[in-house]
Amino acid sequence: MQTTSTPRPQQQASPLEALDDTQRFINWRQARTLLISSTGFFTDAYDIFIINLVTPMLGYIYYKDDHNQMPSGIQGPFKGMVSFGQLVGQLTFGFLGDAFGRKSIYGLELLLIIIATINCATSASAVEGVGAVGFLGFWRFILGVGIGGDYPMSSTVASEWASTHNRGTMIAFIFSMQGVGQIVAALVTMVLLAIFKGAVEDNVDNLDYVWRLCIGLGCIPAVATIYGRWTMPESPRYAVNVQNDSEGAHAAIAATETFRAKNRPCVPSSNLDDEEKSTTHQQLEQQQQDDFVVVAQPETPVSNAPTSMIEYAPESQSHLSGNNREPETASLGSEKTVTTIHDENVLQPQKRKTQKEIRRENIRDFVQHFRKWKNLKVLLGVSLCWFFMDIAFYGTNLNQALILSSMGFAPTDLGAWDTLFKQALGNLILAGLGSFPGYVMSVLTIERMGRKPIQFMGFLMVGALYIVLGAGWEPIQDTSVALFIVIFAISQFFFNFGPNVTTFVLPAEVFPTRHRAKAHGIASASGKLGAIIATFAFNALADVGGPPGKRHFLPYVLIIFGVLMLISVIFTHWVPETKGRPLSDFES
Repeated sequence: MQTTSTPRPQQQASPLEALDDTQRFINWRQARTLLISSTGFFTDAYDIFIINLVTPMLGYIYYKDDHNQMPSGIQGPFKGMVSFGQLVGQLTFGFLGDAFGRKSIYGLELLLIIIATINCATSASAVEGVGAVGFLGFWRFILGVGIGGDYPMSSTVASEWASTHNRGTMIAFIFSMQGVGQIVAALVTMVLLAIFKGAVEDNVDNLDYVWRLCIGLGCIPAVATIYGRWTMPESPRYAVNVQNDSEGAHAAIAATETFRAKNRPCVPSSNLDDEEKSTTHQQLEQQQQDDFVVVAQPETPVSNAPTSMIEYAPESQSHLSGNNREPETASLGSEKTVTTIHDENVLQPQKRKTQKEIRRENIRDFVQHFRKWKNLKVLLGVSLCWFFMDIAFYGTNLNQALILSSMGFAPTDLGAWDTLFKQALGNLILAGLGSFPGYVMSVLTIERMGRKPIQFMGFLMVGALYIVLGAGWEPIQDTSVALFIVIFAISQFFFNFGPNVTTFVLPAEVFPTRHRAKAHGIASASGKLGAIIATFAFNALADVGGPPGKRHFLPYVLIIFGVLMLISVIFTHWVPETKGRPLSDFES
């Protein structure tokens, strides 16, 4: 009897391990992911922060009897509607993204944003009355649902397409579009005010055109981006780790051109046309005849062992591999014996799961996973940090116009056009000097410094600066309004070169694939709960101890925000550092 043993191949890596080990620079598919995700997030940020500049316009149009200011009892709920919507969207899309897959859901949130933005811009037609504000508030809630859905979806998609060495940079870059959105929102407002200057000075009701254009222009990037989201392939990590779909993972990675196994073409999938499938299958069969061993499960007869490809198991199994085992032989008849290598590094076939099976297991497994304190502690850590951070961040950023007026930069006793233009200019200065440079620093340093050091530094600096601003409110302004603006801008710098970025990045990395979108949705929804509290409490607290609209208690509000930032340092300790660690480290 002739015995033939196939040569032992070089250790075969999981495609996801190979994806983690790719070069540090970003390839074209990752660049496409960045473009699609970041453009959508730019739209999110623009839509969130434009309301900071639109609200004073609404005061001049609809609240002439209230000193041209929207009453704090209305302003809080009005600004908070988008945060309510975000909370709903983050939880909903987080669940849907894990239950139905990234490809099936990604893009629906942007469709909601487009529909809601158009309806916000066309809310009611009457210039007088509260009808327009009421409808605007409703559609901003729907807008918030779409924006909220973008948080878990974009962060998860970026995280799962990135390699270990550029993952933090990619996710931080997407979130940094928030800074660009702030700047563009201020610029658009200034340009439109300049165009309508004569009309507004003749009749303040002409601001009705300005605020509608300010909001409506925000949907242009979303319209340009939505097709790209709908045509993205499924995340390879979701395909392998959740669906057990190795063919889909191969196809997705083939599209990225980041994984090319030595001497082996990539495996086609349903994303390829029939001609491409036929050609690649022929190449694959020939290559496997030349280079590959037969891999069989112990209970599978050797005669039925798979010969067409080596399947890859999920990362949750691949990263547990141990030492290689000795080869075994099995007879194929009287002529030949094939050596079958039971090597834990050569992964065994897995049955592909249906989406129905995934949905059925989704919640049960989620509860079981987070019943363990070591897992729950991480979820609580990222959620509480985001909660406290958003109280301070949205409490100040959604009310920058009020803060600027209170410190004398854009007093409301000027004419409508002058006040609004200076408020937009002040927002531009704060974003340009503080917010945007902070985002840039986070993108440039997150892979060098790590996530937690940046978060620690940011919480400590913002906490200290807010306490200084609150305690020295009058002395600082008496010295120089410019000094106050500089200190406030520095605080915004450390918000963004700090927890505002890292609280978005970390939840996209520290959870297993099957729960990543849900966990990110919960963490970001916790942040939005903080934003809701801030938008209601800020306007209510700011007027305590003085006449309405004078913001007598504002310095103490800043001190409260500063204390919350210092408390957040404690919960940062509950979150693991992810710098240089592959996502497979967090699969369990």
